[in-house]
Amino acid sequence: MIIKSKSIKSKKALENTIRYILTKENQKQLGFIINRYIKGDRNFDKQMKEAQDDLIKEQKLLEKRIKNMVSQFSENESKRTIERRNKNIAYHEIISFHKADTDKLPKKVLLKIARKYANERSPNSMVISTMHSDKDHLHIHNVISALEFATGKPVRLSRKEFKEVKIRMEQFQEKELGLTFSKVNHSKKKEAMLQLDIERELNLRGKQSERQELRDVLVEVFARVRTEQVDKREFEKAGIQFYSRAGKIVGVQGFKRRYRLKTLGFDPARISIEKEQKRMNELKKLKSRNDKDQEQER
Repeated sequence: MIIKSKSIKSKKALENTIRYILTKENQKQLGFIINRYIKGDRNFDKQMKEAQDDLIKEQKLLEKRIKNMVSQFSENESKRTIERRNKNIAYHEIISFHKADTDKLPKKVLLKIARKYANERSPNSMVISTMHSDKDHLHIHNVISALEFATGKPVRLSRKEFKEVKIRMEQFQEKELGLTFSKVNHSKKKEAMLQLDIERELNLRGKQSERQELRDVLVEVFARVRTEQVDKREFEKAGIQFYSRAGKIVGVQGFKRRYRLKTLGFDPARISIEKEQKRMNELKKLKSRNDKDQEQER
């Protein structure tokens, strides 16, 4: 699973976020709305279910429900014990899953994940969680207060602490959910992890990163030629441009950056430049002969 966090710094932004996660789609059929420490919300939930056949009444109740949530977040924020400039009043955090794991994520499992995340992330904060399926992959939206409920104590996680939450959720996913395609290795180095996060987000949208596209082309050429060593020109025909160091091929030139062959999963020794070297030697010999002929003519 991919977990992303966005700061909410104003009451208006909080209201807009809550309205977005509650009105994005028809939650009654596909999703859920759960919360923690939101007084009176069960009554709103009950009234909305009773008003399912009256769209106008249902929308009015939804607006009242949103106002109630915002009001209670604001009331809790008023208890803040430590004032800070540019403070966060809440967080909007999204948990995304690979589309290939959708069949393993029925409503009851998503509810379990939402509750687990709320407890791991901030066990004493106010929380609103809901599920969206408006894209080709499932994702859970969470709005989490930046203060503990009723105490006024700030809830701030360092990058390290947030990473530890992600790792615990990944362990929970592996142990109890058995999701194959939504795995993320949060123990890798920051730069590599950022690349993987970008790639996984693109994958969730049905797209590929440049690194993945280049790797697919390399695989295709190796599979087509079917020899241990493949001539460099075969890759160039497929649009691959290599870069070298000390006369040896070490990687592939992308549009904006370079990718080492080893990090793409290939041994540079498998790419042959013998024919190119042979041609270069022939050209050198030809040039040498031409130079000698010109000297003799003089």
